[in-house]
Amino acid sequence: MYSIPAFHLFASSDPEMSWDFHVRHYTDRALHGSAFVREEDGVLYPRASTLGGCTAHHAMLMLAPENDDWDRIGRAIGDPSWNALGMAPFERRVREWLPIETSPATLLAKDPVLARIVTAAVVDTAGQAGPATAVDAVNGRVGGTLFDPNDPLAIESLREGATLVPQSTRDGRRYGARERLLEAAPRLAGTLFFQTDALVERIVFDEGGSRPRAVGLDVLLAPNAYAASPRQRRLSHAERRAARRRVTVRREVIVAAGAFNTPQLLLLSGVGPAAHLREHGIEPVLDLPGVGANLQDRYEMTVVTEYDRPFSVLRGATYGAPGDPGVAQWRADDPNALYRSNGILIGIKQKVAGGSDHPELFVFGAPSNFTGYRPGFAAAGLAGGTHFNWAVLRGYTTSNHGTVRLRSADPTDTPAINFKYFGDGRGGPESDRDLAAMREGIARARSINETARHLRFSDGVTDIETYPGPDVESDSDLDDLIRRDTWGHHASCSARMGSDGDPMAVLDSRFRLRGADGVRVVDASVFPEIPALFPLMTIFAMAERAASEIIADSVRSDRAAPTEGGAR
Repeated sequence: MYSIPAFHLFASSDPEMSWDFHVRHYTDRALHGSAFVREEDGVLYPRASTLGGCTAHHAMLMLAPENDDWDRIGRAIGDPSWNALGMAPFERRVREWLPIETSPATLLAKDPVLARIVTAAVVDTAGQAGPATAVDAVNGRVGGTLFDPNDPLAIESLREGATLVPQSTRDGRRYGARERLLEAAPRLAGTLFFQTDALVERIVFDEGGSRPRAVGLDVLLAPNAYAASPRQRRLSHAERRAARRRVTVRREVIVAAGAFNTPQLLLLSGVGPAAHLREHGIEPVLDLPGVGANLQDRYEMTVVTEYDRPFSVLRGATYGAPGDPGVAQWRADDPNALYRSNGILIGIKQKVAGGSDHPELFVFGAPSNFTGYRPGFAAAGLAGGTHFNWAVLRGYTTSNHGTVRLRSADPTDTPAINFKYFGDGRGGPESDRDLAAMREGIARARSINETARHLRFSDGVTDIETYPGPDVESDSDLDDLIRRDTWGHHASCSARMGSDGDPMAVLDSRFRLRGADGVRVVDASVFPEIPALFPLMTIFAMAERAASEIIADSVRSDRAAPTEGGAR
């Protein structure tokens, strides 16, 4: 489930590594749509609880940020060193270890219907794209690949149009933070140690000095202790006492728990809004109102069509069932193996009417039946092999009202998460812009499907839209459906960096917890706003910068520390 790119939906629901959160999109339960699970009081939001975090189950899309993504961060946090020029070395460092591939081109040769759909996407968006080549006068080269969204010239020119979809795989196998760590471990024996099946309960602070300082962690060494695990085993108080260990800190604690668990851990440790902490019997160590605030996500919807026969390239694909010939082909390192692909065959970057100069939509297509994260989504998404899915992702949303709050002071409980979509259901100018952008994306997907029908001269395969469905046409009906059924999977910004005068800043621009010593945060929660259309490459580059900051501070600390005999 982990290694095979085509199995990413199953990886997202694998109970061996799943943490299944259920989140609110709105404060009012009645505003949710058909994905709302009433017994869980929320919408399913899969996360991964294994080495590498959510890079262990994501769809491996790997799009580079634009230059302005970095510049906007610098402006928001009041640190001009966070700019495109300053971050370029860290992006290059990521590309030194992160392999990027695309789906085997031969897949389309094996399936005329899929080839027709992809051709329709290129034809339908031909007026958007810039030239296939461009001149880079500064570096003296001619280049710019029309179908590579990560080409520097494509990024610099804010190019729209059809693209291949880069995926983070090496030789057709998932590659991410897990592989990076495991490959580094033999060279770092005695320095790097992994403790799995462990749940951090809280950061322990020494409050005896002028500022609180992190001195340790309380950790439960017990598998499946957290309530988000489908295999949770609840521990008694006696079992918790027996499983608890205190890990002492020599330098600092670096929290990389993600946009849900980082704020939860800080809150459990007494760092956050003081009134909220006291509600749960936690004595505040630091009153930081920004902890768990500013939670953001993308909006995403799909347009699904059903064809009157299975796609030929999927014939025989049983997705890991005993005797699956596709697995045998993949294990044989066949470069044309179907399972080397994450299934996403084509993408479209698109600007929106009345929006910025940046492409704010990414529309991408795959043979699947996916309408959001619902119980059983993986099996349903790939059953039958007769559906094609256009996903519409709205980047650069302006909603920053979401919250992560404690349900209780129990570290094994999940937090209460509310993204507060579309002005929490009240609407407004920001919501209207987001709804209009989503309608444009849906219109693009429908337009491509119609173009594909006009190109149906080499096969007799017909199709019908099953979601949203032909009856959902008017702006009003589309808006109602988008509000009910849209989802996201790029949770970010819930412990953000900010300037000295920003009352909601949790961290400084060097990732350090404000008001305390010995704690940094390095994950998607640090951003003031979500960067890029897909943020993972930006997260990796941010983490490379954090590594440099951590090492530099460590060296300075060593130089300043007194040694025997009084020397420094």
